[in-house]
Amino acid sequence: MKITTILTAVMVISTGASCLAGGIRIGETPAARMAKDSTIPGKGKAGQCLPFATALQKKMAAAGIAARVVVYGYEAGGVPTTDAAGDVSAQPAFGTAAGRGSHAVVMYDDGGRTYVMDNQSWTPQWVHNAAPVQMAQQFSGIHCSVKMARVVPTERPRRATTMVAAAVPRSTTKRLAAN
Repeated sequence: MKITTILTAVMVISTGASCLAGGIRIGETPAARMAKDSTIPGKGKAGQCLPFATALQKKMAAAGIAARVVVYGYEAGGVPTTDAAGDVSAQPAFGTAAGRGSHAVVMYDDGGRTYVMDNQSWTPQWVHNAAPVQMAQQFSGIHCSVKMARVVPTERPRRATTMVAAAVPRSTTKRLAAN
């Protein structure tokens, strides 16, 4: 009896069906499906993280999902060491210099949790909601040291009233306001 129950649970999870286990959602949501979409430009291509992140953010925004592009700088390839003063720094690993770089990811909220997705990952990664630097560090792991992170501003559509007011001469605007 127990084996049948376990096999049924494994089959449900492996087929991608969404279910709750102990209050934690297991499975797919619309946001997760969008994040995993392999047709988004830049997916799986080195050097295409920003075009991917921008395209995914726009797709999620169109679906009503709050998402933001975060760009961050990091150092990688070093081994953490402690100097005499107790400061932690990264030393080159295996005779190679520590590398520096930047990366762009999409952070989005789904079911009360914050997830991060980049163009090289197959599934979104859950991170604790915090400042962008801390979330980027959680995503990057212990072998990277995130130095800075910022949220890229999204394009805001201009309101039609603003454009119309700019086209109307100032004298006409004053007359209309007086009436």
